[in-house]
Amino acid sequence: MKHKRTENRGRPSEKPAVIVKKFTREYDDSIWHYDLDKVSNGPYLVEVLDPEYDKIERLKEPKFHENGRKKRTTKADKLALESAEKKYWAEHYRLFPNERPKKRGRKSN
Repeated sequence: MKHKRTENRGRPSEKPAVIVKKFTREYDDSIWHYDLDKVSNGPYLVEVLDPEYDKIERLKEPKFHENGRKKRTTKADKLALESAEKKYWAEHYRLFPNERPKKRGRKSN
């Protein structure tokens, strides 16, 4: 009669294994956010680092001359920034309609 072998050699570990529940993975064109308490099968948020939407940040940065002085912001620059922001938010609210801000004020008849 043979007995089952069990591998319980040595001293048992004092601290339990730590399971990481929240973490992010960064790829060259996106950042994946995981939270295993919220969603166990995959990421709950994927940030796509698309250069098309970085245009707003580039337009907001001040421009400089070669001698280091800051360039003047013209009306055309402001209009370009305004139109880029409108396009960005229109696309954002198309993808995430639940994040659209609530309309305040009286209802129109």
